[in-house]
Amino acid sequence: MATYSIIGGDQKEYGSVTGDDLRRWIAEGRLNAQTLTKAESDAEFRPLSTFPEFADAFAPSVAAPALATPSSLEEQDYELDIGRCISRSWELVKNNFWPVVGVSTLILILIVGFGQIIGLFTRPVINAMITQHQFSVGGISFVVLLNILATPVNIVLTAGLLKYFLMLIRGEPATVGDAFSGFGPMIGQLLLLGLVMSLLILIGLVLCVIPGIFLQVAWLFSVPLVIDRQMNFWNAMELSRKMVCKHWFMVFAFLIVYGLVVMAGIIACCIGILVTVPIGLGAWMYAYETIFSRPQTG
Repeated sequence: MATYSIIGGDQKEYGSVTGDDLRRWIAEGRLNAQTLTKAESDAEFRPLSTFPEFADAFAPSVAAPALATPSSLEEQDYELDIGRCISRSWELVKNNFWPVVGVSTLILILIVGFGQIIGLFTRPVINAMITQHQFSVGGISFVVLLNILATPVNIVLTAGLLKYFLMLIRGEPATVGDAFSGFGPMIGQLLLLGLVMSLLILIGLVLCVIPGIFLQVAWLFSVPLVIDRQMNFWNAMELSRKMVCKHWFMVFAFLIVYGLVVMAGIIACCIGILVTVPIGLGAWMYAYETIFSRPQTG
């Protein structure tokens, strides 16, 4: 088996690397077309993309095809490796650090800013409840209604950001404009998704808390299914639920780890969240790819 040597990001030489290792590292985003590489028979290093045996690894990725029928996907099982999702996401963020952090920060600012606008209307009512104990059905309903209406907008913004991460994971060129793809043709389905999910999850939380938690986990992949597979909102919710429920507790554990990763950024003087949020989002999309990718044939 042929072996290779590469020049790593630290400018050190690493040798006796197999072709399978190189392909795996390319897929994980650890190597790119310009990585200096030398086969055991070569005298000098040259860009990895110049090696014919790896040309297909750098070929432009084709967008994930729409699912012919959800039933074909429902028949397959999956293994969700939480640690691998996190580690692959870290490699992705590390290799695209400034673009990823910049785009993620921009979308987060928009989401937080929109939340502040909603807060201008709800904060006086909430303060009156806390300080003056002025509880009323009308006041509570007003706060709940505004927050439900705000969710679809957040979903649209989040969808674009998730699409941006998916493009990076698949080796496709991604730009800031792609992070706003939620405002494209699927905006209607995303708005409906945000509205219906927020209503049903709220009902579940009010009834007994546990149903609300169950639904939040079960519908975790509804947003990427809409923006990536171009599914209508209800079919996306159903497909996400059916696939997640095969290993619900594992997906729940993934969400806990996701939360801990983001929380670590808050603990790190808050500024760390600008890095841990992208890592969490990338891990989310690696989990999505694991669960919803087509089984390999041939």
